[in-house]
Amino acid sequence: MGHRGSRSLERSLRLLPLLNTQVQAHLLANALSLVGSLLRRRPDAAEDLLAYVAGYLRAQLGPRRTLVRLSDELRMTLTFVGIERARLGSRLRLEVAVAPDALDALVPPLVLQPLVENAVRHGVARRPAGGCVRISARVAAGLLHVAVADDGPGLRRHAGGACTGTAADGIAGETRAGGWGLTGLRLRLEALWGAAARLRVLTRPGGGVLAAISLPATFGRAMTVQTVRDACAPQAEGR
Repeated sequence: MGHRGSRSLERSLRLLPLLNTQVQAHLLANALSLVGSLLRRRPDAAEDLLAYVAGYLRAQLGPRRTLVRLSDELRMTLTFVGIERARLGSRLRLEVAVAPDALDALVPPLVLQPLVENAVRHGVARRPAGGCVRISARVAAGLLHVAVADDGPGLRRHAGGACTGTAADGIAGETRAGGWGLTGLRLRLEALWGAAARLRVLTRPGGGVLAAISLPATFGRAMTVQTVRDACAPQAEGR
């Protein structure tokens, strides 16, 4: 890696903890707001929700990680689904189809949650009968492909169209794609992989929305910022 590339990586790595913290704050603010709305009319649901939030906070007390296993990220996302089920009950249905070899792939923390949140808030919750959110992941041709689909009303603009590009291109212009959650995700993908990571938000032909991420497939233990720095540091001459 050249000197200029090293400086760019260093700036990106310094930004990652701030981005992760902002995404986490976004999730907690939504959860605590929901607790407040449930306290009077459904105190039992509020109590269950607080238990989910407590579990989430305990999981965040460990070392800050730049990359985590997809299996750990999926576990945290299921905690978020539990939070939303306190609000939606049986209206929220979930399907998970993750290939076994994808479970150990490394991803940024909170890479799934913003996608699932969008699917729940803008897809399932807008329908009186509710709907289904499907999480899938697979590894193919050196890439990890992660997708979250819903069967809701779809994008409210550019129906039938797509918003595609690299993570750096962003997903501006789609009503469903707005908000800090996906913006923070886009910035974190760009900081780690640049144009090698891709984020797409598409209207599904049969209805609903598909949010899909592809990024270089890497495997191993969870990585801290320092681990990423060490892995990307230039090698000494003669080694």
